[in-house]
Amino acid sequence: DISDDGTNLSIAITTRGFQTWSKYMMFFDTSGSGTGTNAWSRPVTLTSNIDYFVGSWVDASSNNSQFVSWTGSAWNWGSESTLSNSFSANTVTWSFSLASLGLGAGQTFYFDVATSGGGNDPGVDHLSRSDIATSGWGSPSTSGTFLGYTTVPAPGAIALLGLAGLAGRRRRS
Repeated sequence: DISDDGTNLSIAITTRGFQTWSKYMMFFDTSGSGTGTNAWSRPVTLTSNIDYFVGSWVDASSNNSQFVSWTGSAWNWGSESTLSNSFSANTVTWSFSLASLGLGAGQTFYFDVATSGGGNDPGVDHLSRSDIATSGWGSPSTSGTFLGYTTVPAPGAIALLGLAGLAGRRRRS
């Protein structure tokens, strides 16, 4: 589940179950440029270039996610920030600002989420695929076509759309 309030993005992943050693990788394409690699250097072949990466593990209680941006030539570990996630039963949730992704209200970005394990494991499951992403833990995974998400428009834009609708209805009467 992905949602936003015009300022912050929330991503909640619900699975049938997960192990506490599960890792999550989130890949964000916000500009159409970026890199086909990931900041954890995991064996994952991406079908889209990414600008931002979040790597997270659920076996740590806090500050358990790394948010890293692409500089145009390398992953910017010098400005990497840590995020916390929360989990309840089989749902893990992250929240961070749209601005941290270089986004504002009403903009579209593309993303994928993959589950992984420890070490140099691939993305075992990719949200972008309905089929198997890898033949096993020792083989690279391949993402599917990234999913698109458009952030909610700014409140002023919603009001203008409402006024335009009223004006259009009034003229037709």
